[in-house]
Amino acid sequence: MIRLAILCLALAAAQQPVFRSGVNAVRIDVSVMNGVTPVPGLTAENFELTDNGVTQTIASVSLDTVPLNLMLLFDVSASLSGDPLKDLIDAGNGLVKSLRPEDGAALMTFSEPIRLAVPLSKRRDELIRELNSLKASGATSLHDAVFLALQLRPQDADARSVLLVFSDGRDTASWLTSDQLLEVARRSGVVIHGVELLNPLVRPNRFVFDLASAGGGRRWSATSSRDLRALFGRVLNELRARYLLTYYPAGVPDPGWHDVKVSLKRAAGEVTARPGYFVRSQ
Repeated sequence: MIRLAILCLALAAAQQPVFRSGVNAVRIDVSVMNGVTPVPGLTAENFELTDNGVTQTIASVSLDTVPLNLMLLFDVSASLSGDPLKDLIDAGNGLVKSLRPEDGAALMTFSEPIRLAVPLSKRRDELIRELNSLKASGATSLHDAVFLALQLRPQDADARSVLLVFSDGRDTASWLTSDQLLEVARRSGVVIHGVELLNPLVRPNRFVFDLASAGGGRRWSATSSRDLRALFGRVLNELRARYLLTYYPAGVPDPGWHDVKVSLKRAAGEVTARPGYFVRSQ
């Protein structure tokens, strides 16, 4: 029954615009990296932004001034038993302890069952206690877990919603297909980062890359669970260095999908941003 409810919600969500221009202002979360190093000091003059092919005037650019609402979505399937789970717990603890007092965080875990261990909170002790109690078992419901995590995103204009997904394998137990989920992710307004623990004998999971791209984030990979703590630290550093670009769409009709592209002027770096947003017809 729970899985059927998930599927019905997903099909409805794919038709609901959940990232919209609101009162004509649009905020785009943008990362600019030089290799693994964030590029600092950029201003509105360094960015070029188009909305459905029409160049827009960027009203403001802010950096590292907005609190994070961070959802940690961790795979705890049977394949993580032993050292990988211990290293994941250690990495999660390091990440939680590095958050700022104004940041909120939540923890959801998945194998075949999906569990919201800690709702969004600023209490680090709850997160650390739940992280330290994690156990590995069962199959992998990656698609269904991401969908549910996206539905729990807070409606908070004063914070940036970020979903950090960790998994070591492919989905083996979800009802939702990857295509259904990617469409929901595109419209969610949530920055999504995917961290994957790679098996050298198995091809990388293309879904994790596609999910991060749909959410305007990055796919990060580790070949050893011992690297997860440092990798989670790099993810947080990148989140701290992301720019928020605000503009007021001009010259483009409101209803429907808006394809947004961001590039640099008079600066060098790799730009990552949300692919766009959707506006419902009035």
